[in-house]
Parts: sequence; C-alpha cells; structure tokens
Amino acid sequence: MSSSSIKVRFLIDKERKRVVFVEAGSAFVDVLFSFLTLPLGSIVRLLNKQSGLVSLDNLYESVVQLDAEHLQNDACKEMLLHPWSVAARQCGNLKIKYIYELYPVLFYICRENNCLIQSTIYYAYTSTVPCGSCGNLMDFEVDWPKKILDEGGIFVNDTVDFIMTDDLRVMQSSFAKGLSILKEMQIQDASILEERVIDFGTKEALDLLKRSLISKNVLTEFCFPDACVEASGDSSSSNKDEIVAGEAEPEAENEIILELFLNKRNNEVLCAEVGEDFINFLFSFLTFPLGSALGFLSVNISHLGGCIHNLYSSAKSMSSDCFKSEICRDMLLTPKLSTFYEYKKQILKLKEGLLKEFIVSGKITGKTFIEQNPKSPKGEKDNDGAFVTSSKRFMISDNLRVTPLSLISSMCSEIDIPISELVRKEVSMDKTKSVQLKIAAGEILGIMDMLFSMNFCTMKQ
Repeated sequence: MSSSSIKVRFLIDKERKRVVFVEAGSAFVDVLFSFLTLPLGSIVRLLNKQSGLVSLDNLYESVVQLDAEHLQNDACKEMLLHPWSVAARQCGNLKIKYIYELYPVLFYICRENNCLIQSTIYYAYTSTVPCGSCGNLMDFEVDWPKKILDEGGIFVNDTVDFIMTDDLRVMQSSFAKGLSILKEMQIQDASILEERVIDFGTKEALDLLKRSLISKNVLTEFCFPDACVEASGDSSSSNKDEIVAGEAEPEAENEIILELFLNKRNNEVLCAEVGEDFINFLFSFLTFPLGSALGFLSVNISHLGGCIHNLYSSAKSMSSDCFKSEICRDMLLTPKLSTFYEYKKQILKLKEGLLKEFIVSGKITGKTFIEQNPKSPKGEKDNDGAFVTSSKRFMISDNLRVTPLSLISSMCSEIDIPISELVRKEVSMDKTKSVQLKIAAGEILGIMDMLFSMNFCTMKQ
C-alpha cells in the first residue's frame, strides 16, 4: 500500500451489491473536490485520452495531431495539451497526489549563465518558451519549492467529517442524514448492511475521476465493477434549450461565422467549416477548469452521462463551516484560468488568476522568479491570446475532430449521404445576443454541453 493512500469506510448493501454511502474525512473529500480544479485538457491527459467523453477526447487528439505551423508558437500546443491549474500548489498538499505522481510540479528556466546571475529570472511551465532576456529556450527543469506548496490550506475544514452517496452527493456527516439515505434507498433491515474499508491511492483516484464523468453509480461500480446497476435518471435525452450561461458577459460585438453542412431530411449537422476564431474558441475549452465548465452549464446538467455535477452542487450548497474559507470554495466553483491562458475573444468569458499569484514572493537561492508569457515571450503581439494563428480554414466533424481543410479528405470522409440531400447553412455567434448561438438548441453553451454529452449540434427547425 502506498504511504499516500487514504482509508475510506464504505457502507454496503450486501444483498443488492450496491454502496449505500461512504464515510470519510477531509483528506478524501479534498481529493474528490480537487477534480473541479482540473482543466478539461488535463482530465483527458490524466485518463490517457479515454475519459469516456468522446468529443472531448477527440478535441484533445486534434490538438495532438495539429501541425505547429497553425499555432502561434510551440508553447501554445503545450499549453493546450498540458494546461496548468491555478490550484496546482494547493493540490500539491493532497494526501493522494494523483496528479503529481504522474506529472510532477515543475517549472523551467533558462540555463544561460548570463541569465542565471540576474536577480530576477523568468520561468515557464513548459520547456518550449524562449527566455525573455536572451531568447534561448527555457528548458532547465526545476522542482517547485516545497515551501511554496505548503502555503495555504486545501479546500474543506479538516475538523469536519463527511458522508457521500453513490452518485457523489457530499454532505456533512450526521445520523439523521444517514437514516435519510437508508430510507431513500428503501432499506428497512440493517442486517443486510456491512462495512468495507478500502485503501485509495493514485490508481483509485483516477478511477473515480473517470467514473464520475460517465456513471451515475460511481461508488457501486467501483466496488462491484461487474454489477448491473439501474441508473438513477435518464441520461439519454437532453434539452439544450434549457441550458443557460452562468456568468457570460455581453461586451463589444465580436461575430464568429460558421458554415454548417446539414442533412436536409433530419436537419442534423454533418460537419462545419470554420476559421481560426472558432478554432480558438473551441480549443480554449481544454484550458477551462472543470468547475467553471460546470458553472456555465448551470441549469439542467443532470442529463449528462455522469454525476460530476453532484460534486459541484455539493460544494455550492454545503455550509461555509465545511470549508477552510470562502476563497477555497470559490476555487472549486469558479476556478480561474492560469496566467496567460485567456483567449480574449472567447465568448464564454473566464478570467485569469492574478499575475501576482504566479510571482514567487520569496527568494530562492537569492533569486526572484517571474512567469514569462508563453504566447509572447519577447513582448510581441499575442493576437488576443490566440493559440491558433492560421489563415487556413478548418473542418469539424460531428464527433469534434478538427483538421485543416482538405477538400479531398472532407469529400471522402465527412459526406455519407447523397449529395442532393446536403445543404449549407451559415450561422453566426456574437457577444451581443446574450451569448446565443443560433445553432443546436439556441445556446453557445450547447457546444460545451456537447463536449460532455458526446453529441454534435443540430439545427433548429
């Protein structure tokens, strides 16, 4: 057993082979809540592009396959594939370091002596960023100082005990709530209950992360992977008309045009031709922390295949006494982008963390380290924070695979209906229409919803 594992007590219905609830301390709840701080791209990477969210996996793989010539610089690809979390330092104190055992917390500096002797040294989280002083790559690997990781708390109060249900509803422990769960599950005879203690380490934490995205019976399927459990709700239908923005900000108009190609018989979108503005809009979702993504999908997200939204709702509804501070709660519900990750034309506005949060305030071997902007390391124009800067057009398939436009490839792979039934429809989205996108169910958030529900958008009649 790993020294960083956590013992968790499960209450099991041994007759029906299902988990009634779990009793755990703050260490385990902190691990679960830390899922909300992960950028979507990091989730795909941690789960080896097998998150169960096919569209999101495909979007990530599209970035992997995209030639560097289409990107602003090499660092932009790394930023999309290895997005940094603003909660990384707090999560470094998790008892189960499920992220950091696989991907240690590192930063990179220039190895040139003339730069190292300076009192202020630039650093970056990727090794593909040129030094702002000399222009050479900052590829000298440095472990993040432990004293920085130790600053601050994690998320929940370590004096509080918690229980959580099979579908990841987390609440403060009480006898009354335990009885309520028994009644909810129609358990009348306590003799069918038994306790099981399970050790959770990195492998188990990643298993829960994946199951939370695709299952509504996470804990039961973890304990009884071969059991057939009836889902608590219909996850097959979705009404994207009910999805509304959490905190979108109407600003100056910035219209994005899409050309959609549809099957005129059923109005389904087969593919779309778009420019760099929409590709940046789409790729930037990979940098969105999960908590913020769920916050934008603030209404009727229970139709999604998993139950991760219950984790979000629990953090939102739990008493303030359960958290270290309201700042810690906000890191779960409205986590910010890491510094320099913002795409300024992104219609779903999500702000960056403050730059000063990424300046090492103490001296490390007599030096002060300041983060370098990966998109414009020499102070050049960063094109509104764009990742992709290409005049080429791109094709998006119905499963969210993005490729540079090739007519031959598109004709051979995207069109599987008679040509006579294919119609073109031009649509637009902008910030002046309450972030409404005149496709799918009428909301731009349908695209984000699509990343979770694995369905491309369908035109309104």
